[in-house]
Amino acid sequence: MTAPIPQELTDKQKLVALETYAKFIKAITDGLRIQVTKQMGQDDEERVGAKMPDGTKIGAITYSEGRRTAKVTDEDAALAWCERVHPSEVQTIKVIRPAYLKMLLDLAKADDAPAGAHGVDPSTGEELEFIEVVQGAPFISVTSTKEGTSRMAALAMGFPQQMLGGGQYDPGFADRLENGGYR
Repeated sequence: MTAPIPQELTDKQKLVALETYAKFIKAITDGLRIQVTKQMGQDDEERVGAKMPDGTKIGAITYSEGRRTAKVTDEDAALAWCERVHPSEVQTIKVIRPAYLKMLLDLAKADDAPAGAHGVDPSTGEELEFIEVVQGAPFISVTSTKEGTSRMAALAMGFPQQMLGGGQYDPGFADRLENGGYR
């Protein structure tokens, strides 16, 4: 059986393939990060060099205990204590009720209001210059199919297998990936 002829991918196909590949690789690295952190903590290791099987140093891993921080776990209790013991350290802040402000913002963008339009008080019709309709920048979202994830998972596993000698080396792999060809 002969290998299929690589086909050219469109930029959209390349983006989806690479985003899917990146998600799969991130899942692998996240899992390894958790495992290695646990191992280094148990082994009391602070720094470990990483080498390829042929001895080439590729980096190092450093273990840190983590930053020590403090946080308030009960805002209401903290405020009640401060009001009782240090009342001069408590400040009162006036804000528009969030539900009312949301209603004004929703009204302003309703009915396909153009960018730059202002909000309007629904009870008086007064223009509210402090509210402006803004058009966000265009964007794209990438989703992966089950088959796409499977294909990228196989591709992702090919790279470490080649690095560790567990798979057959394919010198054209990177060129096909870079130039849009794939199997």
